[in-house]
Amino acid sequence: MKNIFLLFILFTSLSAEINSVDVDKIYNTGLKFYKEHNFKQSYQLFSQIFLKKLTNSKFNFYFGRSAYETGHYEVALAAFERVDMLGNGNIRNTLEVARTYYMLKMYEDAEIAFKKILANPHLPKNIRINIEYLLSNISQVQKKSFTYAKILTGILYDSNVNYGSIDNYQYGGATLQKIAQKDDFALEVLSDITNIYDIGDKNSFAVKNNFSFYVKEYHKESAYNTLYLTYSPSLLYKERKYTAELALNIDRLYMNHIQYLSSFSIMPKLQYNHSNTLFSLAYLKYQIKKFKQSSSLDAKHYEIAYGLQKILSPRSYIQNNLYFIKEKGNNVSQIYVDYNEIKTDLSYGKQFSTLLGFDLYAQIRYRKYNDFSYGFNSKRDDIGGLSNVQLSITLNPSLHLNFKSSYEYVHSNQGRFSYEKYTLYSGITKTF
Repeated sequence: MKNIFLLFILFTSLSAEINSVDVDKIYNTGLKFYKEHNFKQSYQLFSQIFLKKLTNSKFNFYFGRSAYETGHYEVALAAFERVDMLGNGNIRNTLEVARTYYMLKMYEDAEIAFKKILANPHLPKNIRINIEYLLSNISQVQKKSFTYAKILTGILYDSNVNYGSIDNYQYGGATLQKIAQKDDFALEVLSDITNIYDIGDKNSFAVKNNFSFYVKEYHKESAYNTLYLTYSPSLLYKERKYTAELALNIDRLYMNHIQYLSSFSIMPKLQYNHSNTLFSLAYLKYQIKKFKQSSSLDAKHYEIAYGLQKILSPRSYIQNNLYFIKEKGNNVSQIYVDYNEIKTDLSYGKQFSTLLGFDLYAQIRYRKYNDFSYGFNSKRDDIGGLSNVQLSITLNPSLHLNFKSSYEYVHSNQGRFSYEKYTLYSGITKTF
């Protein structure tokens, strides 16, 4: 505390000698260094004027980030706390506060702050994984594992129940007639529980176990009732610039209470941090699918993906992913199983305030089947798209009200497989 007091006196004396013109000049120069990630220079310059900028939330955030990156964690924490006191707190600032608590070994405060961030349904997956890893380190220090859970429940309206459900299970069958469009309401429930445990030293290994189940019960069209269970253990390894994860996945899909599909997959993932605001995300996936009612649909699934995520501001991000997929059936006599697919998607999220969040998502895909259909005298080609918009209202840190609207279509050269649909959803998310 004595050192901090002396530093405060020094900053006060320096600040008194700087007029408003000099403040703007120093700020602009410091901001230039900040954007170039030259945090040592930006910290030195911001330190000269911080008393003149105490009520500027943007400056305090930049100052806090510069202080954090140069190891001045007490100064960083004070700057981030000023952002909150000025009423401009957001997810990114809360994350910086939590990370600073962690570096100061204030583990209980860090855990509370990290849990608050995990409660936000708009949190990008890669940031969630990084938080999980830091929590696993905290659990090691505190000699305990960390577990968190969430449950989502809501009402869904589906304009075309017959198409577009989980895992493309509607393969189509042999008939040439188009399936009649049916609409219905459904109750949806998704429950998810995750446990993380650190098994090594700092910047070493952690184990994550995740179990989730998804239930969809239609009001009229009970044949499409869905139960989806999945268990995913994974091994995490984190260094300063990258996070690696090796995940396994075991799942079961039930249609109208009858087992329909089981699968096993292995998925190595890698995230590389180009900077504090730019991330590369990549994974490989190998999956074995087994269909309970018809082994002729059994297949092997191969997938490779690469994504780029940019943090646009403390309140927003954008992410683009590209996927290459191949599915190969085990039975050469069954059509509509073997295919190649390429798809891309774009996500944008923005937190307008501590209470209101907004997400946009769009996807387009092209799928080409390899087997010739004599019924249509052609090979099947599908072009599809999906878009949705979601609004989230924070009722309290662990309770969120969600509204979502989506539109999906497929245009196929074999008209029986063309469709379009839209869904409307409203529900509540509770985290524990």
